[in-house]
Amino acid sequence: MSEAGLGSATTRQAERDPWVVFSLLAVAQFMVVLDAGIVYVALPSIMSDLGFSQTGLAWVMDAYMLAFGGFMLLAGRAADLLGRRRVLIVGLVVFAVASLACGVAEEAWQLIAARVVQGLGAAMVSPVALALITDIFKEGPDRYKAFGLFGGVGGLAGASGVLFGGLLTAVAWQLAFLINVPIIIAVLIAGLRMVPNHRPTATGGVDVVGAVVGTGGLCLLLYGVLRGGVEGWASVTTLLTFVVAVLLLAAFVIRQLRAPAPLIPRMLFRLRNVVLGNLGNATVGALMFGVFYVVSLFLQQVRGFSPLQAALLTAPISLALFLSSQVTIRMFGRLSPVDALAGGLAIQAVALGWWAAAIGPESQVFVTFVLPGMLWGFGMGAAIVAAFVVCTSGLHGAVQGAASGLVSTTLQVGGAAGVVVLSAVAHDVTTGGSAASALEALATGQSYALWTAAAIAVIGLPFVLWLRTSWRPPAPHHAPADEPRVPAEAA
Repeated sequence: MSEAGLGSATTRQAERDPWVVFSLLAVAQFMVVLDAGIVYVALPSIMSDLGFSQTGLAWVMDAYMLAFGGFMLLAGRAADLLGRRRVLIVGLVVFAVASLACGVAEEAWQLIAARVVQGLGAAMVSPVALALITDIFKEGPDRYKAFGLFGGVGGLAGASGVLFGGLLTAVAWQLAFLINVPIIIAVLIAGLRMVPNHRPTATGGVDVVGAVVGTGGLCLLLYGVLRGGVEGWASVTTLLTFVVAVLLLAAFVIRQLRAPAPLIPRMLFRLRNVVLGNLGNATVGALMFGVFYVVSLFLQQVRGFSPLQAALLTAPISLALFLSSQVTIRMFGRLSPVDALAGGLAIQAVALGWWAAAIGPESQVFVTFVLPGMLWGFGMGAAIVAAFVVCTSGLHGAVQGAASGLVSTTLQVGGAAGVVVLSAVAHDVTTGGSAASALEALATGQSYALWTAAAIAVIGLPFVLWLRTSWRPPAPHHAPADEPRVPAEAA
């Protein structure tokens, strides 16, 4: 069968049963998110077998996160220009090959190099999978349900990485990487037959200068976050990294306003649901990544739990997040996505206040940690699903890949900012207080960090409520990137 015939056949099949295609995309998303944390428990074994230094070992985690977070925006735009199915298939192949290379690495540098490539593959898979959801589901309940499941799958994968890593590392650390290979090969084979092969939806090429500046700024921002926890948030290296990252990202924004073929189509900046929705999405990212970072440290540093025990204690939070995402999508007929996002932030603010006031070195874990954590997870599940829907409503065709890449990127950038802010608060309070013991000082610092997270949720609410005043489901938008037909909710 010709490529055109195969493309039309897969498109018709996807239209008949889009949930089969969605299941493939969900599995791919689960695997790429899972790999961010699955190696955590394996690090001591990797250090022993490959001869890593203590500082060099951090790059097993950092290399993946830098490539994953730094290249999503570029990958999303590439999907518009080259075709979503093509970029997804290439990303899956790259991810599988790099996972195999990680599993057979015999030297430290080989593992680091393979992790970078693995992160690049993940950066191609995640935003393109999100864009494909908007291709196979029309605007409405089914798409909202798909977004809910997609967000819930990502939340489960992020929280269960340590658990799966512990089980696999008990046999051999290499399995933490090699487990990806057969699963991704199965997704790849099925994807070649099932994922619709639409033609590229955009023209005009890639703004190379913008791509280099924007990707460089994102990578430096994430590098600063990853290394700040090791070298100190006030160290010269960390501060200089953040300064250069901010300058590059500012230059990127200016470039996008002037470039003939911007990486982020300019019409997106004129849509209120995209601009304010992504601000809300960044707030959600700051809360999700920042809070999980703080409570993981609390469980291990203050309460003395192992990483695996900490993962088990946070599992109910992840379950609440997933269940909330499913409840939220069933309420979209009676509740707008903007209301769900605002409600999710409000619930999180209340839960974080309860959490901050309750935790301590001797507090009862279920009442003071698990219960407020589950309430927070319920608010997070509603917010993350609603943010996806708000940011992508009405966007199709030539801009959907870029919009999906932007959603994925603002979530990661918000998460990076959240980790920086909450870590800095916890550190300053811990070192500057007068607690009777080191454990009490740590608990106080982490409590203040959670109060700060509650404040972030409150600060994000006005932007969402501003969008609520003019929200209505936007009409599907297919206009070219630089000559948009701006819908009614445009800013």
